[in-house]
Amino acid sequence: MDWNKTVDFLVVGSGAGGMAAAIRAHDLGADTLIIEKASVYGGSTALSGGVIWVPDNPCMKAKGMADSAAEAMKYLETITAGSSSSERLQAYVESAPRMMEYFLQHTHLKFQTIEEYPDYYPELSGGKFGGRSCEPCVFEGLLLGDEFIHQNLHDYDYYIFGFLTVLARQGKPLMEGKAEGLWIIFKGLMSYLFNFRARLKGRRPTRLTLGGAIIGMARRSLMDRNVPLWLESKLTGLIVEEGRVVGASIERDGMQLRIRARKGVLLAMGGFEQNSALREKYQQAPTGSQWTAGTKTNTGDLIAIGEKLGLNFKLMDDSWWSPVFKVPKEPFLRLVIYEKNLPGGIIVNKKGQRFMNEAAPYNDVGKAIYAANTDGSAIPCYLIFDKKYRDKYPVGPLMPGKNQPDSVLSQRLKSWIHKADSLPDLAEKMGLDVQGLTDTVQRFNVNAKKGVDPDFNRGESAQDRYYTVKAEGVNPCLDAIEKGPFYAIEVWPGDLGTKGGVITDDRARVLDQENQPLQGLYATGNCSAVLMGSTYPGAGGTIGPAMTFGFIAAEEAMKP
Repeated sequence: MDWNKTVDFLVVGSGAGGMAAAIRAHDLGADTLIIEKASVYGGSTALSGGVIWVPDNPCMKAKGMADSAAEAMKYLETITAGSSSSERLQAYVESAPRMMEYFLQHTHLKFQTIEEYPDYYPELSGGKFGGRSCEPCVFEGLLLGDEFIHQNLHDYDYYIFGFLTVLARQGKPLMEGKAEGLWIIFKGLMSYLFNFRARLKGRRPTRLTLGGAIIGMARRSLMDRNVPLWLESKLTGLIVEEGRVVGASIERDGMQLRIRARKGVLLAMGGFEQNSALREKYQQAPTGSQWTAGTKTNTGDLIAIGEKLGLNFKLMDDSWWSPVFKVPKEPFLRLVIYEKNLPGGIIVNKKGQRFMNEAAPYNDVGKAIYAANTDGSAIPCYLIFDKKYRDKYPVGPLMPGKNQPDSVLSQRLKSWIHKADSLPDLAEKMGLDVQGLTDTVQRFNVNAKKGVDPDFNRGESAQDRYYTVKAEGVNPCLDAIEKGPFYAIEVWPGDLGTKGGVITDDRARVLDQENQPLQGLYATGNCSAVLMGSTYPGAGGTIGPAMTFGFIAAEEAMKP
């Protein structure tokens, strides 16, 4: 067979998992190439929170925070409940800290633990009340030179005030609107204004945080190593000889090319969240691509390729669920991460009834919306709150009402946030059951003043209270909804990406129909059946495993 190019290790996909694998493979002596279907690099990672969940990590140890592999294993086995193999979980627990330490020592990737951010089920055996979730430090995008303009970046509307990028740890003080939050905004403004190199070039904010930072750091590390990254290069097939994957066919610049990979091919190409036909085939209705926050090019190309090879798939009916807001004329969805936890707000169905603990982990909230929709009453559902909540907290693109009153909102935003002087009027405006909403709020208010939620136990877990620890009241997640005007916003069951894909083992090797490794083929991230199965361990439970198994795949491929 004629080859257009030969390398040792071919990586398909430029998210954090793919980049991590390419770095490690290069450092082990591999001639490495990354190909990316999109015209920009970074995948969904670049648009994400950028947090990685790593138990017993080096950043925890530096802060004197206790953890162990045994505790992490107990926690993961408890929450995955058999939906992931013990062998893969053990490989992750053992390799993730080593992966993180390697990148801290040898690359531009720098992380800091979020000491107060708990696991999503911290009270369970082996759970922790902080430290396992780590975020990337700030990275200056101008260090990427001309490559910066090729990074997958958010639209301007995503940034606070159109310019401010913040760390995950800064979310709480910003919401509280106190001196620390104001100082964060001031420093961000000064940093933006006085970054003359960026301003003179007409560049968008170049102070990268969250997912933008982790991708920027990884890309700079790849540039230091002269690892090529081909954009607009789509995988069209895998080439197998004598039972081994020896390369791939790709489409680039309108041409079909064949890339030989002497040591192996790693698939790190994302899920199928943007493919409505595949979602309708595998997932619960109603579904489609209109509610996902995944990057636009995640259309499940691997599924057809894998079917031709006779590969098996798993977890195709599942996703990394999260409720979302659909703001008019915005080209992206707003994840509902903290708004649902804040005191003075509830989520109801069309009957005007609560049906879940709104402050639960967002993955569980997404599942709860589907579970409650058997009669069609929960999609969409509605975030209900009052003037006190509106004045005090940011919601989606809105700053707190005390800083951005309703009178100054654009017609676009006024059409999104629905408002009425009374709860019955709000219910009628939204098409909700008037008596149902009135009764629900009355019951909620009585219990909120006592600091209890006998219906759904909201506020009992430390996870529920993360964004509300400084709120007033007996239970920081609860406050009565009684001061008009009242507000409602539609909430949809979105996701960060799908979870289903090819099945892999504890060395990231893709398994064939006989459950044996297909030699030369590896996978990580959302194109594989994810490590965490049907659950979500904590913030960063997507990116941490993607990077770790990319790291493992590179080491496995480069074994003598």
